[in-house]
Amino acid sequence: MKSRSSSLSSISDLFRPNNPRKLRSKDLSYTRLSVLKKEIETDTHLIPLKDLYAILGTDPVNGLSNEKAKELLDYYGPNTLTPPSHFTWSRLLFKSLCTGFSILIWLGALLCLSAYVIELSTKLDPSPDNLYLGCVLIAVDLICGMFSFIQNYKSSKIMKTFNSMIPIYTTCLRDGVLNRETQVQDLVRGDIVYVEIGDIIPADIRIIDSKGFKVDNSSLTGECVAVPRSNTDGSDNILESPNVAFFSALCVEGWAKGVVLCCGDLTALGRVAGLAARLQPAPSPLSIEIKRFMRCMSTWALLLGIFIASASITLGYPFIQTTIFVIGIIVANIPEGLQPTITASLTLTAKSMVQRKCLVKNLEAIEALGACTTICSDKTGTLTENKMSVRHIWTWNKYYSVLDKDFLTWNSLKICGALCNNASVVKDGVVRGDASEKAILNFLYNCCDPVTIRERYPKVAEIPFNSANKYQISIHLDKMSSTNLLVMKGAPEYILSRCVTVAFHNKSINMTDDIKEAAYKATENLANTGERILAFADCDLDSNIYPLNYPFDSENVNFPIDKLRFLGLFGLKDPPREEVRSAIERVREAGVRVMMVTGDHPATARAIASEVGIATTRSCHVVTGTELRNMSPDLLYLTLEKHYEIVFARTSPTQKLQIVEACQRQGGVVAVTGDGVNDAPALRRADIGISMGIAGSQVSKQTADIILMDDNFATIVTGIEEGRKIFDNLKKSVCYILISNVPEILPVLMFILFSIPLPLGVMTILCVDLGTDMWPAVSLSHEQTEQDVMARPPRTSDPLVSGRMLCLVYLHLGLIEFCAGMFAYFIVMAEHGFYPSQLFGIRQQWDSEAVSDVQDSLGQEWTYAERKELERACQAAYFVAVVISQMMNGIICKTRFNSLFHVGMKNNVLNMGLIFEFSLACIVCYVPGINTFFRTYPLRLKWWFLALPFAVLMFVFDEFRKYCIRREMFGGWFNNLTLY
Repeated sequence: MKSRSSSLSSISDLFRPNNPRKLRSKDLSYTRLSVLKKEIETDTHLIPLKDLYAILGTDPVNGLSNEKAKELLDYYGPNTLTPPSHFTWSRLLFKSLCTGFSILIWLGALLCLSAYVIELSTKLDPSPDNLYLGCVLIAVDLICGMFSFIQNYKSSKIMKTFNSMIPIYTTCLRDGVLNRETQVQDLVRGDIVYVEIGDIIPADIRIIDSKGFKVDNSSLTGECVAVPRSNTDGSDNILESPNVAFFSALCVEGWAKGVVLCCGDLTALGRVAGLAARLQPAPSPLSIEIKRFMRCMSTWALLLGIFIASASITLGYPFIQTTIFVIGIIVANIPEGLQPTITASLTLTAKSMVQRKCLVKNLEAIEALGACTTICSDKTGTLTENKMSVRHIWTWNKYYSVLDKDFLTWNSLKICGALCNNASVVKDGVVRGDASEKAILNFLYNCCDPVTIRERYPKVAEIPFNSANKYQISIHLDKMSSTNLLVMKGAPEYILSRCVTVAFHNKSINMTDDIKEAAYKATENLANTGERILAFADCDLDSNIYPLNYPFDSENVNFPIDKLRFLGLFGLKDPPREEVRSAIERVREAGVRVMMVTGDHPATARAIASEVGIATTRSCHVVTGTELRNMSPDLLYLTLEKHYEIVFARTSPTQKLQIVEACQRQGGVVAVTGDGVNDAPALRRADIGISMGIAGSQVSKQTADIILMDDNFATIVTGIEEGRKIFDNLKKSVCYILISNVPEILPVLMFILFSIPLPLGVMTILCVDLGTDMWPAVSLSHEQTEQDVMARPPRTSDPLVSGRMLCLVYLHLGLIEFCAGMFAYFIVMAEHGFYPSQLFGIRQQWDSEAVSDVQDSLGQEWTYAERKELERACQAAYFVAVVISQMMNGIICKTRFNSLFHVGMKNNVLNMGLIFEFSLACIVCYVPGINTFFRTYPLRLKWWFLALPFAVLMFVFDEFRKYCIRREMFGGWFNNLTLY
């Protein structure tokens, strides 16, 4: 026992403000995180108060001395939550701009600027193309990076939402003087504090004395039931101990005096806050895919650059020229439009999700939800309505549902329910108070008027509910008969043991063992359905013994609390949402595992799990927090492997985090739902944190990636469907973007290896990647969900960019598009006298300003200016051929294996995108100034049709390919080769 207390002291030293162990900031944060992940181990709530006072060096009558309190405050620091060492906003901005695919774009921008500098130092009149491209790439990176920065900066403010839960002042006893204006941040261990109704508990305190003291622990447990706290024996688990009140809990009834056990970071709230702020969220599946794709593209570009460098040197090109070639080929390999396309697609999806009551804070979370394999769902408010209501009533030997009317003749039960109830009615009939008492009063409003009953029976005395007695008693004066009536409410086993008669058909009969056994059986049956059971009893006090002015004493009880009349049982329940069961069925059909993780009672949790479809068999495994505390990580992992249907009950915030990490260890993508402060660490660590918009605390909303505005689990199903849809459509967008890479890379290779005039310039590449391709690429995210999207298992090995996609892009559609561009290039050249055979090997003369008499195939001489004008026309023709081909690719990429004739052209956003793409190509070619900037030229009308045969060929080929995939023809050859 002492070792546990000393352990707490050593932990306190670790959280001292002056870093006593002299650890680096990063190491200190990691060490503190490791400590916070462990369960609270202390015996300060179990040892006698006299021993506790000795350990803390305090006195219950006088409190600490001001000198000692100041000494402890200087040593351990203030009673506040210490923020972890975060990046400054400038470092956070740098990190946001230089992660994932943006690194590749930064590299491309750097290489473009390097190429421009090289040209600037070696040529008298360098082309500004590389400068323009570099600047545009930097702009793209800055815009996309700001989305990430804003999200990360918001997440860094989690600790502020915790600090908003801390009161400013409290009542503290020091040197025998009671100060009601003591600042909470000045409290230290050993301080004696007083708390009354409406106060927020200023630290973790052990109760010394109390009267009718109840606290709302929902911020830590997630359960909205007010729980009594008093000076009684503690339980092994301090979080469930009835003699401890926790930092940030609200006092809803009575008053209490307590001694401070923990302050600041070491309180239960502080531990939750420390975990939530220090934990790093798991990387999203999309970010992992993008990093993987970035590595592949970088490796491919590097290998291609090495090949070009070797070939250039072999062919005799100077080193400076070779460097420019290598830079050009690497930049051509970078799909500049991919990053903004993904960002725009996710943003559009997030906007559409808002209309479905789902607010997406982290854009990548919606795609991650589509890859989700496990959902760890909270119970209250998510699976249930978070509205406690009366479901059943049992009187001697008979059940009634709330729809029955027979029991309304039982006036005694109605009177007892209205009187032995502290819920109050405020304006407009709104009921306020404890969830159970509110439910009873709301129910009684359907069959009587509780306010009238209370006016007839004014309260005379009361014994509030406490955890030791498990009952509540109140005494009321019956104005009509001028007698006193005692009414009692509480746990059935405590009420039945005090009853000697039973109400039966408007009369009383003696309580027998059979009747008592039937009552216990009824209690068990109702409890097994997940209902909370309350028993009611009454007693008419003899007016001769207890006259009108009798001084009832609740402290030294001077009235009978046994030999009562048993009235009946109320079964109360937070009912499941109607739509949840069908939603869970759909999620399971999609291959997603659903587990319940709640702080509620195991029996209640199991009953609700059965009702909503989480537990479909009797073999559903229930694990309690006590069992979890004794499990090693390996045993928890094996338990998750062995039992598919599983319910975790009575869990602490630390245990919820352990469950999430165990699920992630299985290789799954884990979504966690929660609404309380206690859910914050799990929400933070999960792949997708989902908070409730109505019942959720500010902390959970701040921590989560997604907020359900209607608190409805069924909305998650919509999110999974949208996540799978956006991933499918992202694959289509990426395929569309990558296809244009081929006709961008190969012309540069032709230019280097075969010394032909450059078929496609840097500025036209930029125009394709960030101009004509952007709208169609983004509009593919508007494609309808495929029919089998919720019938597939979660994707575990389906990458965003697969080898099959690259095969289709680089060896099929991309090659046809390249051929279309080169055909247009050669036709324009031939019409002006340069036949294809003469173009090979002509590049050096073509690009030399000193040569003004280059002869074409017809013997005509061309000056440098004339050659460059023709080159602009050829590049414009190549550009237009790419645009026409890409318009066809936009149509092709609408589906992965279904025929276009089956799907149709119903995506109006794509239709408008294709029109935009064509219009932009016209503007780039014909508008003066713009065509000069992009190095294009006003084309003849017939040159626009040069790519049409190739576009038709692409469509016919792709329809044939998809037909073969659907029929698995040629032994599934196309399925294995190109079905991405």
